[in-house]
Amino acid sequence: MASSNTVDKSAYGNNKLAQWGIANDQMTKLRKWLCFWVLFAFGATCVYQWQMMAPVIAPIAEVFGIDPANMGFLMSVYTIAGLILAYPCTWLMQHFGIKFSLLVTAVLAVLGNLICLFAVDSTVFLVGRAIQGCGFGLIAVLGPNIMPRLFPLEEQGLVMGIWSQWVTPGIAMGALSTPILFQAFGWQSIFYLSTVLTVITTILLIIFVQLPLVPENLLREDNLEKEDKPASAKKIYVRDAVIVGFGFVAWATVYGCYNSFFPTYLQQTLGMDLMSSSMTTLVTALVTIPSGIFIGWLADKIRQRKLILIIGYICTGILFAFFIWQDAGSVALAWTCAVLLGFICAGIVPTMTRAIIPVLAQRPKQTDWALTGMAFVTQLGSLIATFFATVMVATSWGTAGMVYGIIGGLVGLASIVFVKNDHNIDV
Repeated sequence: MASSNTVDKSAYGNNKLAQWGIANDQMTKLRKWLCFWVLFAFGATCVYQWQMMAPVIAPIAEVFGIDPANMGFLMSVYTIAGLILAYPCTWLMQHFGIKFSLLVTAVLAVLGNLICLFAVDSTVFLVGRAIQGCGFGLIAVLGPNIMPRLFPLEEQGLVMGIWSQWVTPGIAMGALSTPILFQAFGWQSIFYLSTVLTVITTILLIIFVQLPLVPENLLREDNLEKEDKPASAKKIYVRDAVIVGFGFVAWATVYGCYNSFFPTYLQQTLGMDLMSSSMTTLVTALVTIPSGIFIGWLADKIRQRKLILIIGYICTGILFAFFIWQDAGSVALAWTCAVLLGFICAGIVPTMTRAIIPVLAQRPKQTDWALTGMAFVTQLGSLIATFFATVMVATSWGTAGMVYGIIGGLVGLASIVFVKNDHNIDV
């Protein structure tokens, strides 16, 4: 392994701002995991900003006189911001450094909260939500791109398995705290809590987030360039990494359909009440946590990320196309599908996609762009998912599920089945 004494901090960029937050050594494992958990907490707070409004969109829209037909903008503005900022965020990170980029993210998140808190009309409120969405869009790119720099490639399965759960705490907090706060103190209390949480996690971010003197994936590149390595180990499959990243649009689309429309399906088709139907998507998110972590750990041990990801896409296509959206289903089947989707599919696909990309594209900047593509299509998939309702109205729940499930499964498989097997890459 290349000595950290032979490579200076210019590995992160020559701009002075890019040197902020770079340690003078490779950091101990304890310091790396402390950095990880601070980033995780900050990311979860940004997700909470996004999801905290979901249960009370209608009352807040009424407060600001927003037409019911336009209520979706209160949530979709996040997706639009994520699409626009995905690639500019990577450019910002590579030119001005990761910690400076994180600070920009935090400032946007706090500023968006404050604008919403003191908004006097719907236009100002939507501007605040858009700025919040910019913060979310930035951390969605920065978080995964930090991990290959912070941890060795052979640990990316476990690391990405945990990081892939960063959305779950925010969803859970939004689902559980928003109704209580809204009923007790009004809509502004939600934004006060969000502001406090963001400020606290920003302070922790400034204090504790550091990166090793030499990015771990740059150390791996140094190893690959040694003459004693076999030819196969010197190949870095950037094209394959980009393909896998863009193929994630398949999962982002079908999971976006599920989160957006499954509660409505349960209410209209099975007659479930609002609370019970909402809990299904929360259960899906919660069971993903142990599954994703275990799958990530297993992938590191057996080095078969590609095979596991293929299994994940096959299961997703079958489950989504033939079981979740039944025109005459049952409550038992609905809960079974909710658990299976979380434990098998959501536990595998996001985790393995994030874990295999750094193995295929090992040079830091190339890894950045491949992971950024994944972040971009995550937002794109959310937009494509909105048309699920159109297909359903024209046909039925079952037909819409079959169309999206089959197409999504095939796109996912096409993006992974022909790429290089990570088992054959020296990691």
